[in-house]
Formats: sequence, C-alpha cells, structure tokens
Amino acid sequence: MFRLTESDLNRREEYLRGSFPLLYDVELRQTLYSVFWRVGRSSFLVLLALLLLPAVLRAQSLAIAPNALDLGVVGVGVEARASVSVENLQDDALEVIVGISGDGFSALSDTLRLDGKGVSSVEVRFSATAAGEYAGELTLQVAALFKDERLAVPLQAVAVVPTLVLLPAEGLDFGAVPVGQMATAAVIVKNTGTVPVTAGRMEVADLQGPFSVEGDVGSWPAPGGETRIDIAFTPTRVGPIATKFVVTSPDFGNWSIPLRGSGLVPQAAFSPLPQVGLDFGTVEVGQRLTRRVTILNQGQAELDVGNVAIEGAAFVLGVVDSSATIAPEGRLDLSAAFEPQSEGDRSGVLRLHTSDPQAAEVAIPLAGRGQISPPRIKIISGDIDFGSVPIGGTARGHLLLWNRGGQPGVVEVAVAADEGVEFGLEQHSVLVQPKASAQVALSFSPKEAGPRQAILHVEADAERQTVRLQGVGQFFALSPATVDFGRVAVGESSSRVIEIANVGNADFEIHQLRSTSSEFTAHTSIDADSKFLLPAHSQRTLPLHVAFSPSARGAISGTLRLDGLGANEMMTLDILLKGNGVAAEIELNPAGVVDFGYEVLGEQAERTFVATNVGDTVLQVEAHPQSKEAYVAPAQFALAPGESARLTLFFTPEALGDRRGRVLLVSNDVKDRARPLEYKGHGVLADIDLAQIVEVLVSRGEQTQPLAVGWDNTPVVQKDGTKVDVAFAIPDSLRQALIGRELVVEWTRLDENYDPKGKNSTQKQKVAIYESSGGRVLAEDLNLRLSEKDNRRVRLKITTHSYPGAPPQSVSQLLEAGGWKWEFEAKPLVSFLTIRPGRDYKDKAGKTVPGQTERLIGLPGLAFAGWHNVDSPSISGIHFTAIGNVLEALSTGNSLAISLGVAVSFYKDQFLFGFGWDIYDSRPEEKKKGSQDYIMTFKYSGLFK
Repeated sequence: MFRLTESDLNRREEYLRGSFPLLYDVELRQTLYSVFWRVGRSSFLVLLALLLLPAVLRAQSLAIAPNALDLGVVGVGVEARASVSVENLQDDALEVIVGISGDGFSALSDTLRLDGKGVSSVEVRFSATAAGEYAGELTLQVAALFKDERLAVPLQAVAVVPTLVLLPAEGLDFGAVPVGQMATAAVIVKNTGTVPVTAGRMEVADLQGPFSVEGDVGSWPAPGGETRIDIAFTPTRVGPIATKFVVTSPDFGNWSIPLRGSGLVPQAAFSPLPQVGLDFGTVEVGQRLTRRVTILNQGQAELDVGNVAIEGAAFVLGVVDSSATIAPEGRLDLSAAFEPQSEGDRSGVLRLHTSDPQAAEVAIPLAGRGQISPPRIKIISGDIDFGSVPIGGTARGHLLLWNRGGQPGVVEVAVAADEGVEFGLEQHSVLVQPKASAQVALSFSPKEAGPRQAILHVEADAERQTVRLQGVGQFFALSPATVDFGRVAVGESSSRVIEIANVGNADFEIHQLRSTSSEFTAHTSIDADSKFLLPAHSQRTLPLHVAFSPSARGAISGTLRLDGLGANEMMTLDILLKGNGVAAEIELNPAGVVDFGYEVLGEQAERTFVATNVGDTVLQVEAHPQSKEAYVAPAQFALAPGESARLTLFFTPEALGDRRGRVLLVSNDVKDRARPLEYKGHGVLADIDLAQIVEVLVSRGEQTQPLAVGWDNTPVVQKDGTKVDVAFAIPDSLRQALIGRELVVEWTRLDENYDPKGKNSTQKQKVAIYESSGGRVLAEDLNLRLSEKDNRRVRLKITTHSYPGAPPQSVSQLLEAGGWKWEFEAKPLVSFLTIRPGRDYKDKAGKTVPGQTERLIGLPGLAFAGWHNVDSPSISGIHFTAIGNVLEALSTGNSLAISLGVAVSFYKDQFLFGFGWDIYDSRPEEKKKGSQDYIMTFKYSGLFK
C-alpha cells in the first residue's frame, strides 16, 4: 500500500502554495466569500475558473533530486555514473524530453515517460580523456497542452590522472655480496593519488647482469596503496656492478631507479706452501709426530673449506669438522700426524676443497722416515733432598727418567736394605716409552729427629746408577696440651693465664692465634704484622690470657689453634680447651598448653602440674599472670637441683567464647628466663532462658504472626489448619554463648489423654547456630500443621546443651487445633424432646376449639452449618438445624412436618436446644390449626459419632 511520508506532504504543500497562492491568502478568501453572496453561485464559479486558469497553467509538474549533481573526482579514461530522481507531481502521465550538455557528460536515454504520481530516474555518465574540471547541464522539458515546462540540473566533475612514485627514490644498494651468493631487496611502486590506474599493465624492463626480479610483478596499486617487487642480486664476478630498474606502462611512460652492488671473493693462502709440502723428518717406529697446516683467508669474503682428507697409511688427520668457514683475515689450523709402523721413507697427500675460485682443490705433499733405535735411559732429577719433615709426617718426591732411545726400556729401582726404613718406593719397576719420560714416586717419613739419608739404585739395560736420598726429621709439641676451666656458671666468665711452651726440636713461628669455640676467648696481640717466635726445647714461653664464658649447661670444649711456620711450611698446632657450664633449668610436666575445656562463667577450675629444676644450681621462680582470668599458686618458690614442686593453675573465665592466655614463670633459667605457661578454655553460660530466644510463629495463608506461649504446657488452642514454625532470636548479648550450639526442635502427636500416639509420633529437627548466622535463625522443614483430623494435640519441645557433656535444658508447650469456627457440619441429630405449643382456633361453625400441645420424642434432625467450638464444656456453638416428624409420618398416614431453625449447643456440641419454624407441613388441617407453626427441641448429637 502506497503511503506518503512527512517529507512528501511538506513538498506537496510547498507546491500548492507556489502554484495556488490564492488558496492560502486569507483576505482574498474573505473577498471571494463576499462576491459569492452578491453575484450568485453560477456567476461566481465562472469568475473563479477565469481567476485560477493562469495559476494552473503556471503549476510545476516535476520534482527533481538532487538539484545539482557533482560526480566528484574521476580518473582519466574512467567512466563515472550517477542518477537524478524525477517525480511526476500531477495525476496525468507526462513525457519528459531529456537533454545534456558539456564535454564528457552523457545521458542513458533522451525521453522519459512518467505515469501519474510516478517516479523514475535519469542516469548521467561522465568520462574524460584529459585532466581538468568539467561542467555541464542536464535539462528536463515537459511538453503539454497550454504550457511548456523546462527544468535544468547543473553538472560538474574533476578528471585527474593517477600519481605514482617509485621507492626508494635514491635506488637500491645491495652492498658487497660474495660471488655465487644471493641478496634480495624490494622496490615499492606507490599510488599517491586519489584514483586507480586502469589503463595498461605494469611491466618491468629486463634487468642486466646479476640483477633479476623474484616472482610476479603484480598489478598497479590502488589509491594510497603500494605494490612490492622483489629484486635479487647474484654477483658472478669481483667488483662493483650497476644498472637501472625500469617500470614501464604504455599510458604513463617509464620510471627508473638505480641498482648497485659489488661482488666479493675469498683468497686462500697455505702454510706450508703446497709446492713445498710438509716433511716430518725421522720418527721412531710406533711414535707419533704432529705438525700443523695453516689456511689463511686474505680475501674480502668468507672462505669455505671442506672435504679435508689425508692419503697415506702412515699419516693421520687430526680432529677436524667436515667443513669450516674462515672469515676475511681469519685462519684455520689443521693438524697432521706421522705415525710410522715400520722403518723406511713414507709419503702421503693432504687434500681439501675451498670456495676460492683460484684454489678450488688443493693437495699438500706429506713426507717422513720411520726408524727403530735401542732404549737409552737417563736420570734427569739427580740427588733428591726432601728437606725438613716433622716426625710422623710424610714428604713426597719423584725420580724423573727419560728414554732417549727408540724402543721401550724397563727400569728397576730399589733403596739400600739397611737405609730404606724411612724412605719408601711406591713401585720398584717402570716401563719408559721411547722419547718419553716416566716418574717413580718416593716418600720420606722420618722416625727420629736429625738428618736422614739413603741410596737409591737405578738399573736399566745392565747399567746401574745411584741417586742419593736425604732429609731432616723434625717434631713440634706444645705444653700444656690441655687446659680445663672446671665448672663455671652460665652467663659468667672465668679467666686464666696460660704459659705456652714449644717442647719440640724445631722452632715454631706463630702468625695467628684463634679459638674454634665462641665460649673460649684468647686475648693476644699476635697477628700477621706482629709474629711471635716460639723456640724449641721450651727456651721461651708465650703468656696467653684465655677466658671461658659458657652460654649453656653441660660439657663444653674447644680448640686453641696456633697457626704459623714450622720446618719451612705452614702448620697448625692445637691446645685442647674444656670446661663445664652450670645453671638452673626449669622443666614443666605435663608440657604444652593447658586445656580447661568448657567452663561456666564465674566458676573456678584448676589444673595441677609439676615444676622440676633439672639444672645444676638453685632455681628461683615467680609467677606473673598476664590476665585476671588465671593465676598460679604458689606465686613464688625455689627449687634445689633435682627438686620438684606441685603447682596449681586456676582459671575463671570472664567472657564467653574461646579464652586464651598465659602465666609467665620468671626465673634464673638462662635458657628461658620467662617460661610461658599457656592455657586455653571456652567460657559458657550455665544455662540460657530458652523462652527468651524461642519464637513460635503461626500462619494461615500467607500472613505469619508470633504466638505468645507461656511454656507451661497449658494447651494453646489454634484454628484448624494453622501452620506452626519455630525461630530462634540471636541477641548480641547471647551470640557468643549460642554460636556453635545445637538446638533440637521436636513435636509429638498426642491423644485425648495427652499421651504420645504410637512409636512414630515424634518428629525432630536440629538447628545449628554458626558465626555467620544472622539475628534470627528459622528451624527449616519442621512440617508442623495443626489439624483436628491428624494433629489435633501436639507437644512442642525445644532442647539444648550449654556445652558438650552439659545436662540438657528444655522447654515445652501444648498446642491444640480447635476454637470457635464457622463450618458446614452435616451432623445428624436425635431429638429426645420436641414441643409444639397448642393454640385455639374456630371451626367452620364458628365454635372455639382448644389447641393441643404436642410432645414428641425421637425426631431425627440435621445440623448443617454453625459457628461452634467442639472443645467448649459449656456453650459450644450456634447451629442451623432441620427437624422432621418422620416417625410420626410413618404411623399417621404420611402426615409430615419439616422445620428449619436455630439451636444452641452445650458441652462440646453434644446437647442442643433450639427453635424451628415449619417450612413444610402435611398434617391434617385440624392439627395445623390446633398447634403453633414453630417447635422447641432438645437434641443430642453424640449418638452418631
């Protein structure tokens, strides 16, 4: 369905105001009204038509959008298109002639046909062959009866050519590249203009020499975009190389940037020269002689060396990688070994390949001669002096042998039998390889003081040589060897002056004095700058002040160490220091934290423990409580070593919850001068007034309200169907006493005698109070609803314990379903006395006939509704009843009377007294006239229970 928008309506109104201004001129309308009434209807219409005809002829037939058309920036040779919307504002169809002027502008059609109120469009196209600004005009002419309408739309566009840049403008410099290797760089063609390139294809002129294009050239870049062209440089010769990179297009000509690069090659040099070769000379058979071959890189590129190998069974190549690279001005050392297995001349070749074009493959000749010569053993070390050695110590030395021959030789070594007690050999024979050395280990352990010597016999190849062994035996000893300070109280200090003497046979120069234990302190001025010579044979003593300050009980030992020079070597002599630290020490049994468990606030609890002095001196103790809740008795006491005392810790909690504290036992115990006696407990209340925190909530429907109960087991009656819930209020004053407590809510069904109904008559629900509990905690899932049918009598009981092991505390209350209520009963009744009073009446003859009072028993009845309380022992309700003399009807020929009335019940609804009024009476007329229309009844309802 076609709907006009608000803009369409506004445009129509402007059209009408411009075409028919007479309709919107208020004064003109008033004048026309006046003329209408003066000249008459027919004349007025003719006059009005004459007035409106020019306006109709001048009305605009078309609406165009936009009023001016800008096709924007267009690339040269690219066609741009846009549309002009044309709307027929009249109801009749129109034919519009389309015209266009201006260079580069054209229209798709020259004629446009529009239906009444129809809309169409004219497509305008623009394409230019040269850059510049262009303008034109689109004309729309309507040819119609009585008028010729012409509309014009200005046209404009700007034609530009793409702008391209070749980067980097300074060109590409690949630098120095080794010959045979490749380097790559990129040339960027960037379109910095606003129009794309459409004509022609980007091409790259063939590159000369070692330069080449990697991959596809790609397409012209979009406006603001760029195209990457990868260029590779692979030099084949040495020296600089240059060319140009040219991008061509049939429409834009050529762009170019320079390309530059340089080729490098390595240059190998060898030592020794390949023309000279490597001569190993004469080598003993079985021996190995290693020489070095050096490769130098004297070029400007890296030199690759590979495929290194040696030809010749007597020659061996050293450990080398299969390939190596030598930097410019660098070197590589190769090792070649000559290892002849037989006598005579031997030759071989060392071959290798390099990346130097002038030395691609190199061969270096190898030569050598193998020979075999007899062993010749020579003693190199000569006489051996072990120097001064302390008695009991050991000095070590070596006999050095050299085989100058070409065969291995066995050397026998021995010390003269009568002199070999202090000089020892680790081995008595040794094999010395040709052109090699061997060592024979010797030792000197003097057993006496003074110079010592021996003769060492060396025999090889039937030749015997002798070596003289000598040394001096020395010993060092200090006096006193041990210093005992005896018993010293911990924390105190005992000092002594020790006279240290050297009782050995060699002087000892003291450089440093030190103690290995912090309990022993030596006071001395000896240091590295102030040394002290302690001569042998106690010629002079060193007075030394030493203090013993024990920090703990028991035996304490240390060492006084004298570091110095003796027998031309650094050594350390020790003096043993010892003593006993004594002190008092307290021990508590049992140890650890004293746990009082749960204690009632204000009540005192006590625990007994034993304190023992396990130290060496008298123990003095004072107890200092840190809080008012606990104290120790006795507060002061003293214990001899090994003595014990029984102490009592008293605890009286003053607050609820966990209680922790300690009593400090301050004493002369050096290890713990303030021994903490820690205790803990939990303060609780003896009992809690449960009636204060328990809330009973009743609800019928959605409204819940509290129920006031006395917790005295006096039945509280609630209406049938009442839901009962239990909540616990947690006041701030009792929160600490209730946190962690468990409360048990139980309810029991009772019979008429308030005794439990059966074994499964009780239901329990436990409620725990937590630290996070709010100010009120509800017992969930209690499922207690009072009902006259099922839960008529219920005992509600709340039980809790103040703390684990405490006697239970509970409150209970009886709840009953009942009370006054309105209900439809349908309760059968039996009347044990019904009275219908008599009344006098006149018969047909006008004679007064006395009435007869009726007294009936056993009439059945029904109480069908009432407001009552079945548990009330007095007046228990008001009921609507129905009574009929059914038995009388059966015996009197269907004479039936039915009465409706109201009765008051007594004693739990069992007895009723009331009145009834007849609603149906089929008795004979004489009875009707002779008795009242109402009855009085005494009824009983308990017969049909």
